[in-house]
Amino acid sequence: MAPLPRPLPQGGFTFSISPSATHLNHPISHFLSTPLTFEGSASTSTTIRPQALAGGALVFSRSAPDAVDRILLLQRAPYDSMPLRWEIPGGACDPEDESFLHGVAREMWEEAGLLPKRMVCQVIGKDKKPQVFLTRSGKVVMKISVEVEIDEAFGAEEETDGNMKWKGLPKVMMDPNEHVRFVWATEEECRAGVMMVEDEEGEIEELKLNFTHKEQRETILEGFEIRKRRALEGGDAEDA
Repeated sequence: MAPLPRPLPQGGFTFSISPSATHLNHPISHFLSTPLTFEGSASTSTTIRPQALAGGALVFSRSAPDAVDRILLLQRAPYDSMPLRWEIPGGACDPEDESFLHGVAREMWEEAGLLPKRMVCQVIGKDKKPQVFLTRSGKVVMKISVEVEIDEAFGAEEETDGNMKWKGLPKVMMDPNEHVRFVWATEEECRAGVMMVEDEEGEIEELKLNFTHKEQRETILEGFEIRKRRALEGGDAEDA
């Protein structure tokens, strides 16, 4: 029997929605009823109707001592499809989800134990097309990724380094049935596909970030770009 997911937080999910994400605040049926058209070569096009909807959450934090922007990555379980590859939190939306954004919130909570504070904006890779893929059973799935601002105070633990104190990176509580490791990676580490981490014995080791697919990597890098542009324009997540 499959393990039960983490129980939903008491009172459900409460989050705000930035103007750039309001077009995603619809029931799952809204997205599944809209065919997708992809332009091909020689003025040809292909129309696809998705059979299922998946959501991905790009969760960033600057709360480490160096204040460098980092993204949460999860490593898939060794017995799952695409074993030990890295991805952002996310998964299939359920018909019972109040909206697509509530489905994203639920997946974040189940996979990482994080609560959304604000749904910021949709993040699309460099080809600017919806991500569509086939499951092993042949089902057509459309995936939409969203930058999500979290409540960093939830579960935060104060750390010390000499006389300096900070709240540290947000506490992550993985579902061990789905993921075996998490990291907070910088843009440079995501681009390079490698980062240096401390192992259980305190030794520094090289950790390779092999993503589930190239679209996942492109979406992550575009998320960093969006945040850099927003910072240059003097805006914040609420203004997105």
